[in-house]
Amino acid sequence: MKILLILPISFLLNIFVKKFNFNPFIFISRLHFIAEDLYRKKSKSDKKSISIIIGTLSSLILIAICFAIPFFLLMLLYKIHFILGLIIELALCYITLGIRKPLEVSSYIFHSLENNDIKKAKSLLKENIEIETEDIDEDQLIKNTIEYTAISIAEDYIYPAIFLLLGGAPLCIAYKVLYVLSESSSDSVYIDENKSNDVFGIFNIKLCYILNIIPSIFSSIINILTAVFFRYEYKNAFATLKRDGKNNKSRLEASIAGALNIELGGEYIKDGEIYDRPVVGEYLEDLNANHIEKANKFILTSAIFALSVLIIIKLISMLIYSIAF
Repeated sequence: MKILLILPISFLLNIFVKKFNFNPFIFISRLHFIAEDLYRKKSKSDKKSISIIIGTLSSLILIAICFAIPFFLLMLLYKIHFILGLIIELALCYITLGIRKPLEVSSYIFHSLENNDIKKAKSLLKENIEIETEDIDEDQLIKNTIEYTAISIAEDYIYPAIFLLLGGAPLCIAYKVLYVLSESSSDSVYIDENKSNDVFGIFNIKLCYILNIIPSIFSSIINILTAVFFRYEYKNAFATLKRDGKNNKSRLEASIAGALNIELGGEYIKDGEIYDRPVVGEYLEDLNANHIEKANKFILTSAIFALSVLIIIKLISMLIYSIAF
């Protein structure tokens, strides 16, 4: 029952209350790097299988600890008083979920482009997705901004919210830890195709990719429903998803690109290296700054619809449980 309170309240908190410049999940990445560094220094074996086993055990221990601490803490607090437990669980969800920042950043980029300050827009994008933006044109800047917003809100809000629905704040935090470990082990910004040179962290990438398959399909379907709501190109959104949605992130991009009649994906540069991503959608409209604002409205509405569907699913499951038991 408490999840029906936590889901909408945590959403509103994330939208209207600005977060402190403190991200506790940064320490998870650091612990992962420390564990890998210790293993490299102490180990005399170069076998990949040993690296995978040690990396997997290290990750599982971190995930288990990050699940157990909030689990037992909330169990204790709810026994003391329901309101106390609810407040702390809301605080944990507020820290774990994220929806405001990508909307803010993309809005700042939009206003910078409106004021013909492309240098500032490039700087804002580079700060947040850590790709090289000096040599990209305005079209690519707009594409990267829309991609950043779409992927960030799905992976930082919708996906964790699904795990929040399944197991409360502890499971939501455990998923977030796995996601952070996966990102720290990945070679690229966007691609999640189970590819990495980091053998020590390959378990994180593969498990996170598998766990994200259903949430990415769910988010893409919600995007199509949102296209129907706005009377956008929902048929094209479905066709693009079916044609170009080859992996978790391309599904998100494809459903939005189809709905907005734009093309997303393509090359980007990070640390002087070119990464090639699959192109999704079709170049049916000339890109301009207004597409960022249009995409923001679309993506935020899609997140609200996703929240509504999750609440409905929870209500239905509670009803079925009450009837069956």
